[in-house]
Amino acid sequence: MARDLRARGRLALTWRRRQNAGMRVIAHRGFRGYYPENTMSAFAASLGCSHMVELDVRLSLDDQVVVFHDDTLERCSNATTLGPQLGLESSRVDQWRLDQLHLLDLGDWFYSRQRSADQDLIPVTTESLSLPYRPTTRELLPTLAATLAWAKAYQMPLNVELKDQGSENRNDRLVRQVVRRIVAADCTELVLLSSFNYAMLLQCRGLAPFISRAVLYGDKGPPDLLDLLAAVDACACHPEHSGLDAELVRHLQLNGYAVHAWTVNERERWQYLQQCGVNGLITDFPCLKRIGKEKMLVHR
Repeated sequence: MARDLRARGRLALTWRRRQNAGMRVIAHRGFRGYYPENTMSAFAASLGCSHMVELDVRLSLDDQVVVFHDDTLERCSNATTLGPQLGLESSRVDQWRLDQLHLLDLGDWFYSRQRSADQDLIPVTTESLSLPYRPTTRELLPTLAATLAWAKAYQMPLNVELKDQGSENRNDRLVRQVVRRIVAADCTELVLLSSFNYAMLLQCRGLAPFISRAVLYGDKGPPDLLDLLAAVDACACHPEHSGLDAELVRHLQLNGYAVHAWTVNERERWQYLQQCGVNGLITDFPCLKRIGKEKMLVHR
């Protein structure tokens, strides 16, 4: 117990220093505006232009923690082609073993969209970025363990979002596996856990009170937000940006919570929320502050 209290004290000091260091730029699924989301390429590209990387985790069939947003693989990989070759009928992440997931390519779909005439992709030219994305090798699906090793090497804080697995049993297993890997990687002070599933955050508090937590919500949020934040013992609140204004930001901060708004991809909104005093902005374009008047690449 004494060890936990000392760890929590160090953690509180660490996050207080981060919150007082100015507005944080948090790379949403890595630098997903210009690189395939939730890949090591996207994470590496965010170095130097963000203060934290946000990513999503879920379980594979064999209970390995992998970094992937959707519950199915089609949108961000070549699973539609590879699955039948492996005799797999489902494209759900939780129906593939880790060794099968590691056969996927998470880069070609993104590169193919760049080469197409898709109007959602508006190329940008700036000396600060090497664009467009051109894969040199197959883009592997990362594990949380590998991503934690990378984060520790570069001392890059991570916002790890716990994805709902569809059942209490699998949610319980995901939380336990995530906590185990964070502790094993000695990354407890680098990780901020967040989720839309508040039962999972409560479980995190019980298992690992020394790992920071943040409440995620969309639109207007739960009516009992402060009670929820207190129950989870959160250090931060992650609201959808459209429901934020200066009054709500001040209210949350006066009650002791950092405010990280998601997902902010427009310069005008970025500037407004910065004026409101938010502690951080979660964005697909961590370079937004650096790029001048060039058109942004819009990746929907």
